[in-house]
Amino acid sequence: MKKIVILAAIVCATATDALAQQGAERGEWRVFGADAGATRFSPLDQIHAGNVAELEVAWRWSARNYGSPPPSQRMQISPLMIDGVLYTTVGNQRDVAAIDAATGETMWTWRPGEAERRWGDIIEPLTRSAGRGVSYWTDGAGDERIFVVTPTYQLVALDARTGYQVAGFGEGGVVDMMDDLRWDERPGSVREGRVSNSSPPAILGNVVVPSVSMHTGSIPTRSSPNEVWPMNIPGDVVAYDARTGRRLWRFNTVPSDGELGVDTWLPADPSMWDVPVGTHPWVQERPELLEASWRYTGNVGHWAPVTADEELGLFYVPTETPTNDYFGGYRPGSNLFGNSVLALDAETGERVWHYQLTHHELWDYDLPAAPILVDIEVDGIPIKALVQLSKQGFAYVLDRETGEPVWPILERPVAPSDVPGERASPTQPFPTKPPPFESQGISEDDVIDFTPALRAEALQVLESYRIGPLYTPPSLVGPGNNGTLSRPGAAGGANWPGGAVDSEEGILFVPSRSLVSRFGLVEGTERTGVRYHVAESRAAPTLRGLPILKPPYGRISAIDLKTGEMLWQVPHGETPDYIRDHPDLRGVDVGQTGRPTIGSGLLVTSTLLFSGDGPGGAPVLRAYDKATGDVLHEVPLPGGATIGFPITYEVDGRQYIVVAAVDEESVSELVAFALR
Repeated sequence: MKKIVILAAIVCATATDALAQQGAERGEWRVFGADAGATRFSPLDQIHAGNVAELEVAWRWSARNYGSPPPSQRMQISPLMIDGVLYTTVGNQRDVAAIDAATGETMWTWRPGEAERRWGDIIEPLTRSAGRGVSYWTDGAGDERIFVVTPTYQLVALDARTGYQVAGFGEGGVVDMMDDLRWDERPGSVREGRVSNSSPPAILGNVVVPSVSMHTGSIPTRSSPNEVWPMNIPGDVVAYDARTGRRLWRFNTVPSDGELGVDTWLPADPSMWDVPVGTHPWVQERPELLEASWRYTGNVGHWAPVTADEELGLFYVPTETPTNDYFGGYRPGSNLFGNSVLALDAETGERVWHYQLTHHELWDYDLPAAPILVDIEVDGIPIKALVQLSKQGFAYVLDRETGEPVWPILERPVAPSDVPGERASPTQPFPTKPPPFESQGISEDDVIDFTPALRAEALQVLESYRIGPLYTPPSLVGPGNNGTLSRPGAAGGANWPGGAVDSEEGILFVPSRSLVSRFGLVEGTERTGVRYHVAESRAAPTLRGLPILKPPYGRISAIDLKTGEMLWQVPHGETPDYIRDHPDLRGVDVGQTGRPTIGSGLLVTSTLLFSGDGPGGAPVLRAYDKATGDVLHEVPLPGGATIGFPITYEVDGRQYIVVAAVDEESVSELVAFALR
């Protein structure tokens, strides 16, 4: 009965009978991912293969006056379009602008007040930006609101028509969400700048769930209660009432005493506390902290967007790695609910199911993208599916009603760790379908072979590193070993742009990059208070400025979700100039290598697939043939590379494509294209 009640509320609040995976409706773009299911699909077809070459700039909107210096490559936004108005964040203080979707004229702007701009440069650098957009809510009866999360982790409600803060929401339109996290369970923690945000909140009915970005858990390590730097707190899932800002519920991503999963957080080996700095005074005062790792471990946030299931009344939360990102000696066990997809009841916050993608994670393989919802038919059986893309290069396809894999996911043995105190998981889950969309692991067969001399030199370089298959654990830096090389790396595989799905055909499209990371652990210094942490430099070796492994370095993959089979893969982007023009490669045809950059993200329409290279790439937005991956046309951008998700919508019978880019002087802007 509860699900029927909440579904009725959802239909009323969103004023639509569309299900979560049907794509953008009514020619609008009302949700960050096009629809609540994050498909990034639009059925609009005015722009198609026969006329895409006729696209021209309809208008440009500059972010030049929103910050000093003006915002540049960090404007990773994706606007919304509702009833002829675009809404977007802009600038490092995360201002909000409403823009006429047909003309590009500014209708109103909102600037955070002094209280919403607290802490300045001590905020986590990755979230000191414009964020990735806003969220829209309406009661269906005239109350329309834009929600934005500030870099200082405050939830702000704005009147969608005027940009004024909604007086009845929180205190003057603002809810300080810092107050709803578990500071009291982490004695000695410091609030200032420790918690932030990068993704817009998810909304289901009258329930708002903001994403949370924690301070990176690597250097200083912030993994134990014994270090000089404050420990991180857990990045719990907290829900708020869209009307009042009242906190509705909280789900603990690091379980507390008596909660499910607490037994997966075992006590650390006593040797872990034998460190030069000695035992911190506030640990001496609270020896119970050392009894189990759940008592002091932090992170397990959800910086990627949360996905809402309007049909089932669920939020799907993709979680990140616990502290420390690369050394787990202070948190033995599988560490639920880290690196998991959580299905939470939107009304109560209760766990309906969960699936952990990586046990006792050691590679910073946090879940980087919004889960995608799509209804498919497999072997004649209809399935409400969820697709979670990963940095590992896997697409995990689950039944979103139960959390069960659509195709078998096998627990396979992986390499053990030889780092003292580390207890790596003996197995990890490997999907049997779909196949990996990115290269995994490193062997001698993978090294660059453009010329015999380069290959021989690359093999010599690899002798001083540990290599192996996926999930080869980090290793101690020492004589003869500079650490473990892993592929995909911590920023490789799929990342925050996620993927897109043609919900009419059940085809998944994924942009990815074949990045290599070096995971070398070093002994903790007197300042860190821990035995081991990752080396400050995590850059992988190069060979005379060339990647040490074979291309492609970036690709787009198309996967049939009805069969779990790969349909096609193409390099994403052209060969970089530093490879094409390299003096050691004169006369060598290296082919199209793709680029090792995070691309713009994908837009799928009923006829085409659109994507840009991202920073460092060509200043174009490419239109691909969905069936083959062939490039049909390159739409020139006024200045630099695309850095934000492209969207599409229709106003007064004209279809537009809008993308965040940079202008001729590398200042961020929105560019709208339409047919002549």
